[in-house]
Amino acid sequence: MNRTIGELASRPVISVEAETPVIEALKLMSAQRISCIVVLLKGEPIGILTERDVVFAANWVIGQPALRIREVMSKPVLTASAELTVDDAYRQFRENGIRHLVVLGEQMELAGIFTQTDLVRALSGSIFSADQQVSLLMSCQVRHVSTEATARQALALMASHAISGVVVIEGKRPVGVFTERDVVRLVAAGVDLSSLSVEVVMTSPVVTIPASALPTHAIDLMRSHDVRRLLVVNEEGAMSGVLTQTDLSRILDHRESVLAGSLMSQAKTAGFGTGLSVN
Repeated sequence: MNRTIGELASRPVISVEAETPVIEALKLMSAQRISCIVVLLKGEPIGILTERDVVFAANWVIGQPALRIREVMSKPVLTASAELTVDDAYRQFRENGIRHLVVLGEQMELAGIFTQTDLVRALSGSIFSADQQVSLLMSCQVRHVSTEATARQALALMASHAISGVVVIEGKRPVGVFTERDVVRLVAAGVDLSSLSVEVVMTSPVVTIPASALPTHAIDLMRSHDVRRLLVVNEEGAMSGVLTQTDLSRILDHRESVLAGSLMSQAKTAGFGTGLSVN
């Protein structure tokens, strides 16, 4: 995981000026199928608009065509050198609660965007133990709505729990997911979320993975289906949990704790146990 974010960052950087109407920025995000857009002022990055921002601001944005992107963007935007390692980038994600880093080149130019998707793609098989299953990494609590729910109700659930998507079920059977990307698409189109059934606008079908599958298989599935979450099912095909890119990336926390424990053990063995602390 000593590869640099400059090697892995998504390109090109899609950006707009700070006075751009939000709705125009959302249309661009939807058309390009990107998770964020960088906001510039006189050519300098001053903020970022992400799909997560749209989930929280959707009710505000709808019906206000004159609203400018500077009024809803996240700021300041976090930037990093192209030479930053993937491990260090993950620490930035974790410590700042973000999923995007703007990558700067040698001349401080916009050189790329390093996203959580790029991070997960960088995870190698050696990161995971040979017997590790996705059931050990998944989120067991699955937020869901019925097919009769409106898109606005699904959005409200996402915003209240700060989650990137909800599963749509019919009876007890999962039939689709409603995600941040769906929210961006709908808000960009100016639709009334209260009048639409989530069944009509959800992403379907659901991509599933067995609970016993290996994490590397999950990464391959996410890449091949261009999704950021998988529904985990048990041997009977029943819903057991959801595996997201965030869940997969937390393996780096586990690796750090194992490394810290190993260093502590070595220090004690060497007679340096007293006074040693690992933060």
